[in-house]
Amino acid sequence: MPRPRHLIVTLGCALALGSPTAAAQPLDTAGATACEVRAFAIDRDPKGTNVRSAPRANAPIIGHLVPMIRIDKDEYSGVDFDIVAFKDGWFLIKNGSNDGLKLDATHKDDGRGWISARVVSVQLRVPALRSAPRREAREIAHLVGDNWGPDSVTVSAVHGCQGPYMEVTTTPIGGKAPVRGWSYKPCSNQLTTCDGGITE
Repeated sequence: MPRPRHLIVTLGCALALGSPTAAAQPLDTAGATACEVRAFAIDRDPKGTNVRSAPRANAPIIGHLVPMIRIDKDEYSGVDFDIVAFKDGWFLIKNGSNDGLKLDATHKDDGRGWISARVVSVQLRVPALRSAPRREAREIAHLVGDNWGPDSVTVSAVHGCQGPYMEVTTTPIGGKAPVRGWSYKPCSNQLTTCDGGITE
């Protein structure tokens, strides 16, 4: 009997010692698509935006984005950040502006975490909206007019990214229906227009 009892105690100690490692929740990036875009948060939750260890709603929370700042009556400004990957409706982000991306001690050095695409937006800066994330893809909308540019249209949703392209839904000025397509190098400006000089 002493031997089995000793084995149970040993296993119990091993499990107890292993729990901190299990609680660390390593960042899950398996199967993600690499991206090279910058965007901003549009989550008006006064507590800020949850940042998770994996691209799913039930993944452990490893940090948060600070809440949006109210600039005027109906104008807000959120943290902007680099998007480095995408998977299943989630963006892997890093480099939050003004120290606005707060991560726990385990993930602080890595500097990355996942947020839902539903709380992300961008401003467009090239006229072409394409059918695929490449320059030779068919142009499905041309977002310019006599007195306005692509950054005048409102992005109602972001769906994904690949390299320097982001897939968005927007309604061209004067358009009758929203259109979904890929835009090259959108920007994260919120209160001003995008920088010029970008060509696809």
